[in-house]
Amino acid sequence: MSEMFSPRDVQKLLDINSSTLRKYATLLEEHGYHVHRNTRGHRSFYDKDVNILRKLIEFSKQEGMTLERSIEEVMAGVSEENNADSLSEPVHISNEQHNEQECNHNEQLENSVGEELTWISEENKLDIGQGPAETPNNRHDQQDQNLNDLLERIEHLEQINLDLIKLLKEKAVREACLEEKINQIVKYIERTEQLVAEQGKMMEEETRMQIAAAQQKKWWKWWKWWK
Repeated sequence: MSEMFSPRDVQKLLDINSSTLRKYATLLEEHGYHVHRNTRGHRSFYDKDVNILRKLIEFSKQEGMTLERSIEEVMAGVSEENNADSLSEPVHISNEQHNEQECNHNEQLENSVGEELTWISEENKLDIGQGPAETPNNRHDQQDQNLNDLLERIEHLEQINLDLIKLLKEKAVREACLEEKINQIVKYIERTEQLVAEQGKMMEEETRMQIAAAQQKKWWKWWKWWK
């Protein structure tokens, strides 16, 4: 499962500002590329999305390449990858591999939650107006930027929590099904043991009767010979 990044994380990874990221993401969506959004409509990015944006930036920096042509080149590459994936055979994942991937993803989500909480705590401790500022307008812009970044972090944290809750629910359902199967197996074993015990008693009784009949027959022969 891929790691999920907030817009702020992507800005740091690609060294771009928030307005540039929004512009690139909007252009990709207009050309048919799907960018994940939470229930409030805010974007989150996976590894593959970051790679697509990185390619878009690289294309746009080439001489003679417009942003529109860069988008077309990137989307052509995406189409080729999708076609290649559709022709490849499905990969079968064992239960052990699936459980390992799920554990890794759960750990990744938990780590993301911790990082988000740490970042928010540190941001709350900072003085929004702190640092060099030449004019009141600059201070106001910086405050707006800090607040926007904080809101994005909170929204990203909410999405991570929703994903984690979903995974926990799915895990609980699987564990309940597994427990039910185990109970069925235990009941089957108990019934089998009971049948075996009953058959053992019947065989023991039948053996006793055969022994008694053999002894009676032997005694009768001896009595007949004696006479």
